[in-house]
Amino acid sequence: MCVWSAYTGKKSAAPFLIDSLGRIEGIWGGFYTGLVTNDNGVLRMGKVLGNLRVWQEKYSAKDFPGFSGLIHSRTNSGGDERWGHPFVGSSGKVAIISQGCGGLFAGESNPKFEKWGNEMLEKGKVFSSGIFDLPKRYPVLSDGGQVHSAEVAVQAVEYYYEKLNDPFEAVKQVQQVLTNEAASLFLFADCPGVIAFSNANQHLVYQQEADGTFLSITTLGLPSKNGMELPCNSVGIVTPDSICIEKLHPRYETDMKMPEKMLSLSLECIKNNPGLLLGNVTDRVLKPLLPQDKLCYRAGTAYRVLEQLVNEKLVRMEPVECESSQGTCGTVFKLYAV
Repeated sequence: MCVWSAYTGKKSAAPFLIDSLGRIEGIWGGFYTGLVTNDNGVLRMGKVLGNLRVWQEKYSAKDFPGFSGLIHSRTNSGGDERWGHPFVGSSGKVAIISQGCGGLFAGESNPKFEKWGNEMLEKGKVFSSGIFDLPKRYPVLSDGGQVHSAEVAVQAVEYYYEKLNDPFEAVKQVQQVLTNEAASLFLFADCPGVIAFSNANQHLVYQQEADGTFLSITTLGLPSKNGMELPCNSVGIVTPDSICIEKLHPRYETDMKMPEKMLSLSLECIKNNPGLLLGNVTDRVLKPLLPQDKLCYRAGTAYRVLEQLVNEKLVRMEPVECESSQGTCGTVFKLYAV
């Protein structure tokens, strides 16, 4: 799991994105940081192995002009800075950020990503994340390199976008096939102001104002800390003043029923175990309350619990810097009852 935010509108995107990520990076990320903006048809991207503080030591908002952009923070999950998000297609036309996991589709995810990755290799796409010594299982292509699944997705979306010249159809065609429990956002270099999204069983929220549209994986990343939830089986297009949504997977529906006592049990767990991470609370409290054999709203439930407990000032998040498995500085948000 990772965290991210996005913006498209009338203001410079980078300052909002940096501020937003600073408020959420350690919830479920904090170890790889990357940002991309659309600068009048050019995708400007910079990422580092490290937290937002490390990123700001190398870059600043002024390095990334443009009125639409994406920012991402990845978990402590292996690879060098090439394995941080965003990923940009090898033609420089499409960028992606994504968060999630294989989930219920874990058994079928890698074969599909490997098939499509190899097809993209045959079509001349070049993978920046392809390395040969990762201990964790990622898609392995015919050249022996392991690649990030998000880069397979962006190469495929870029390929179909070059054929169809339609951001919505390109994302829909790819994301209906590359099934996993994930939410992904896309920028298109020659479509300034457009952000495409796909959401399969994740917590994706947005807020529209006169100045533009804000998106995040949690309302805690929005300016007002209050937003509308996008359907968790959806694909669509967001512009500064509009949103278009369709169903993503015709075969799959998510059970969005909220478990009983989820708030009280989570708060009790945090009181009894000060300094837990949201992932700990999810595993100890929420996972046993949710069915394991179907698409259930586990990540969404976790974010809803956190948002309510924080907004009601029952729980506070304390950022703590720590060393990543790669030896760089990461950030986690520990939870304490107030």
